[in-house]
Amino acid sequence: MQIDFSRSIIDIVLGHENTVPDRPALIFDLGEGPQDSLTYAQTAARVRQLASALSARGLAGRRIALLFSAGTDFALALLACLAVGSVAIPVAPVGRRRARLQNILSMLGDIRPDCIMLDDSMAGQFGQELSAALPGTMRYLEFSALGQGTHPFTPLTLKPDQLAVLQFTSGTTSNPKGVMITHGNIIANETMIQAAFGHSQDSHFVGWVPHYHDQGLFGNILQPLFLGSTCVITSPAAFINKPMSWLHLISRYRAHTSGGPNFGYDLCVDYATRRGIPELDLSSWRVAFNGAERVRPSTLDRFAECFADAGFDKRAFLPCYGLAESTLVTIAVPPQSEPVVRTYDSRALAAGRAEESAEGLDLACCGPAMAGAEARIVDPKTGEPLPDGSVGEIWLRGPHIAVGYIDNEAATEATFGGRLDEGGPFLRTGDLGFSTPEGFFIVSRLKDTIIVRGRNYAPSDVEHIWSELSGTVGQASAAAVEIEIGDVQHIVLIAEMKRDEARSLSDEMLQETAGKLRAIAMERLELSITDLVMVPASAIPRTTSGKVQRKQAGRMLMDGDLAIIGMTGPLAQAFQPSRQKASAAG
Repeated sequence: MQIDFSRSIIDIVLGHENTVPDRPALIFDLGEGPQDSLTYAQTAARVRQLASALSARGLAGRRIALLFSAGTDFALALLACLAVGSVAIPVAPVGRRRARLQNILSMLGDIRPDCIMLDDSMAGQFGQELSAALPGTMRYLEFSALGQGTHPFTPLTLKPDQLAVLQFTSGTTSNPKGVMITHGNIIANETMIQAAFGHSQDSHFVGWVPHYHDQGLFGNILQPLFLGSTCVITSPAAFINKPMSWLHLISRYRAHTSGGPNFGYDLCVDYATRRGIPELDLSSWRVAFNGAERVRPSTLDRFAECFADAGFDKRAFLPCYGLAESTLVTIAVPPQSEPVVRTYDSRALAAGRAEESAEGLDLACCGPAMAGAEARIVDPKTGEPLPDGSVGEIWLRGPHIAVGYIDNEAATEATFGGRLDEGGPFLRTGDLGFSTPEGFFIVSRLKDTIIVRGRNYAPSDVEHIWSELSGTVGQASAAAVEIEIGDVQHIVLIAEMKRDEARSLSDEMLQETAGKLRAIAMERLELSITDLVMVPASAIPRTTSGKVQRKQAGRMLMDGDLAIIGMTGPLAQAFQPSRQKASAAG
């Protein structure tokens, strides 16, 4: 694949004012109609004005943290930062208010930006306290006060190896790290996505995934701007509160591409099951990408069946795989192809072999590596390449792979320095999977893997059993973790309960549920679940993209930071949150 590194994303976006000046570039709509809309001509003019104002304030070439709510202002601020050669750092405004402020200050302390810029919404929530808490060397700037530059501005010539964005990892298995994304990384991955997803200038987007998440930033915002198509932005909160608003926007704007992780599709099905399906026309939706940790076949089936009468074509589903360290996507199925789902023996997977079986674990293929990228399956212990059908760590290589973690040489070498006989470096993803002639199948996170007597078990397999028992299929409502107390290993399932169910939970019901869980896990996986811990809904920690933080959940359990509704198993007797030798394994 030929990738043109002669132009930056800024050159391309501003160039659209000459080819499609009147086409809407950015639309913000919460489901009630456009709240804000900018054409490519208006976007280009606004970016130049903002870039001129940033340059006049001495912020060219600086690190600028962006604390913004969903909307067009974030996209404008991001583009203006890139236009002056600055490093844009999207900051996630998530969690409870007090915790959010501390998390923001902690992140700012780690990355030490020269300036933090806030939109009106974030300034109203955090402005006074944040400006007072910032160190004297860090500037505080409100977007609305930035004004417009008075001098004509010509974007800088940006080199491919020049740092563009610090994208923070999700923090699923460790503290979030700042991934260094260059201008060349952006051009490479946007070019690869365009080709792999079959996009054109008429491939309009609708997106609700948070803009500070790689999927929201590089997929829902920068890909349509790269193409010269239309980007319709809605807020995650609007979608969560009214799931059908997402589908209404796809119908209203005749979107070609939209998507998200498993829970987004599941939320729509659950809502439609309870309240019915409104009048929708989803026939324009040609690419429904799903890039969760592991694409669930049950999610694809339920959504396709639920919305078939609304014009949704199951062939629109496009399972894919990527992570922040690869800018966005590396592996993807061809567009408009029927999802490939295979059933594999769970016990064989635990032993490192992918063997098809009449009964077992259903896995969806995420396709081959996209053109311009390379993906390999490697033994994580020996560093030796593995053949098709062997479970190992996914290693990636290509021009879209980030250059490393900011101010963290040790982690950069450990993650980005993988070597094979034919060379490198490769990105070690920390994800387990296997390859077939059809493509790659994702199994689990390497660091989350439960190891019992030398056999590897994916925690998501245990969690899926719980979802079946509890009627929460498709929802991230449990965390399977391995906990050690002294020399004793406990395999624990931490499961959430709805408020009305928690009130009626008796010890007899708890024991019965735990018995069913243990029986099914032993039958399917040959895994002994030692403990079941029931906690309130939303008690399990999650990343900004909704992924369960299993290691953190285990630590919270042992530190006494989880509100426990019920608990059964040997851990209940040994449970002492203050015990020093108790720790989450790994």
